[in-house]
Amino acid sequence: MNQITPGNVKSKMVQALALIKEALDMSIPLLKTDQRGNIEMLWEAFVAEFIRHIKNRSRETGINLIRNISIRRIWFK
Repeated sequence: MNQITPGNVKSKMVQALALIKEALDMSIPLLKTDQRGNIEMLWEAFVAEFIRHIKNRSRETGINLIRNISIRRIWFK
């Protein structure tokens, strides 16, 4: 049986971040073209889906991850 550990979570986050960085790097040149609107919509949809998933899981589990993360600490670091 696979046990979930903070190390497993970190590994998934590292993998996800690498993919997100790759998508961002691919997006930047397209933002300078007539594809800007399409790329902006893709990123808005991605961020919205991520936030929606967090909210849904918070409702389902009763654990509010967003409440436990300090955006101020992240943004002004």
